[in-house]
Parts: sequence; structure tokens; C-alpha cells
Amino acid sequence: MAIYDYLPKYYQLEANNLKGLQPGFVVAQMEVASTATFVQAGKNILNSTSTDKSKMIANGHIVTISADGIIDAGSDAKSLFIVYNEPLNTIVDGAKFYATNLDEENLRLVQLIPGDEWMTDMVYGSELAGRIVEVNASSGMSKDDWFGVTTLADGTSAKHYMFIG
Repeated sequence: MAIYDYLPKYYQLEANNLKGLQPGFVVAQMEVASTATFVQAGKNILNSTSTDKSKMIANGHIVTISADGIIDAGSDAKSLFIVYNEPLNTIVDGAKFYATNLDEENLRLVQLIPGDEWMTDMVYGSELAGRIVEVNASSGMSKDDWFGVTTLADGTSAKHYMFIG
């Protein structure tokens, strides 16, 4: 067992098709609002249930923006964004952390556009039902096996999601 096996593991995001990256629908200089709950450690670190604030924010959260800063996305949010920063590679090769250290930088958000697809090991709540759907091999959306993929590149079990609006 390597020393990095003892470090916290964060949720991962594999951006299959985030169209907002192409025209630059990106928010990168906004701070997180003090009322945001997605910053809790239990919502960022795998196998944690802590409600304490975490300075490390995992990729994959679905959020929106307000005058107070970045907040949790509710069912009434007009525009949705996904937290997506490049993976951090720290300590040693192979120890990748898909998280942003809020003490060092602000989150990068990519606006979701209908048809966007991604895979993540994060599970979304019912507040996004009807706007984000899980797709799989039985969805009947494709004749190929792309929707049947159930793991990220490193073998982590994950789900395939699509933003429908």
C-alpha cells in the first residue's frame, strides 16, 4: 500500500461532452456563497458524512450562481453549471485529486447546455430530477454500447448522466 492510499479520495468527473467549454460559457472568478452546502466534507470526500466545511471541493457538483456567489442548484435554478477543474496531481505520480482547494483558487464552472454528457461517481439528489437524467444501456438512446459503460478510466464505478434542460 502506498502512502497516497491513506489520503482522502474525492469524487471524479469525466467530461464526455460539455459544450459550454467550446464557446467559453465558463465562470471562474466567483466565490462560493456562505450559504452553500455542497462545500460540506461529506459531499466531497468519498465515504464521509461530515457536515463540516471542506476547503477541497470535488468536481461534478451541479450548482448555480447568485448575487451572493456560487450556491447549490435547486429545481428552480434557471441556469445550471457543473464544477469542472482539471485534476490535481500532487505528492507522487498516480495520486490524482479531482478537487479544487478553495484556499488557493476559485471553482471553475461550465454552464450546462442540453445534451451535455458526463460520467461521475457522484450521486445527484431528486432536486435535479427532470433536468439531469441517468442514461445506461437500457435507455435505448443508442445502438452502440457507449451508454453501457459503468466505470471511469481508472476503473471507479460511475454513472453516465445527460443534461436535458
